[in-house]
Amino acid sequence: MGLFNKLKNYLNEEPEDEFEDSGSESGKLKKEKVKEKKKKRGKRISEDNEDIINLEKELKAVRANKSADNEKAVVKDVCEQLVDVSYHMEDMKQEYKVVTNYLVDIQKIDELPIQMANELIDTAKSIELLEKDRQKYLASENLLSIDRYNQIAMYEKDVIKTVKELNEMEERDGLLKSDMGYLEGEKEDLEYLRGEYADGITRIRGIMIGVFLVCFVAMAFLLIYALSKRESVTVYALMVGALLMIAFAISYARYLDYSSDIKDIDAKHKKAVSLLNKVKVKYINNVNAMDYLYEKFDVNSCKELEYQWEQYNTMVSDALKYSRANKDLRFFKEQLIEKLKKIGVTDAEVWTRQTNAIIDRREMVEITHSLNVRRQKLREKLATCETIKSNATTALKAAIEEKPELKAYVAEILESYRLSLEN
Repeated sequence: MGLFNKLKNYLNEEPEDEFEDSGSESGKLKKEKVKEKKKKRGKRISEDNEDIINLEKELKAVRANKSADNEKAVVKDVCEQLVDVSYHMEDMKQEYKVVTNYLVDIQKIDELPIQMANELIDTAKSIELLEKDRQKYLASENLLSIDRYNQIAMYEKDVIKTVKELNEMEERDGLLKSDMGYLEGEKEDLEYLRGEYADGITRIRGIMIGVFLVCFVAMAFLLIYALSKRESVTVYALMVGALLMIAFAISYARYLDYSSDIKDIDAKHKKAVSLLNKVKVKYINNVNAMDYLYEKFDVNSCKELEYQWEQYNTMVSDALKYSRANKDLRFFKEQLIEKLKKIGVTDAEVWTRQTNAIIDRREMVEITHSLNVRRQKLREKLATCETIKSNATTALKAAIEEKPELKAYVAEILESYRLSLEN
């Protein structure tokens, strides 16, 4: 006998009889029978309890497996977040180092003795004069302003890489917006459908109640008619009962369909909301990365940066043609680089494109301020990333402490990126 049938039989058993005369022989016999019944019932309850315990164990095992899969999925997401932020921090640390080197170079230039400073300024003025001649030639093309040209020149090693990254980010931005719109629409459609099905269930309940009332009235009418006329109404009663059963069966089948549809819609809605949240997080991260690059290169789109890069290359090409005929310009630039290297400047070549800062103290102050602002932003971003990294690391360590079997799984993921929870 199955567990369900056992429980059903147990619940349907008759209650024990109460006896007033416990001293009679029939009463004693009945008591003995009751005791035997209790023993049998206790044995049957014990067997049923064992079946229930076994069933609960099976259910707990299934839940444990599902819980383990969910835990691994969550741990994997946290590991990926830790990997992303670690690599992003490495990039920002490299940029922070470059900015710091620029500031150190400026300090070395500012602290030069008067004689060396004057020699450096004279060399810079010679370059400035020759550059002005070249700028006149370049300005005649009206491709880029001198300031914009110099700004792109400072980052010319990073422009090609940045154009590629921005292009990918903008494409990703469009795809993520499209995904969010699609998921929002799907979520709203599912909510609308659920409301329709819920209304359908309400209507079915109303119909069932109405049919039951009509059949009840009809049966009452037939009963009254049969009693008053002394005629048989069995056929009519059977017809009314059959109609009631048919209506009930159709309505109940439709009710089950609606209930099943609502369950499917709830599952789809939950999945759509989960996907929408993930897409929103990716969209926010992508927008932040794009905004940082837009701010760094002072552009509004990848197309704008790409266009200015093309214009810059054209101007560089024309300028190089002119500079080849100007040996003096090359000579003074080499002198400036040599002098700067002697005082320990890390990137001496960049100052051949910023000679005005060597000549004009105010220009040097502006560059210093710009670099300090840039370094402060990098500090803030690094602090934010460090917090995210710390939180992710703490979460993983807590998960491992709670579930030691996850340690190998976490280590395998992080080692594939040459990372660990300790670094």
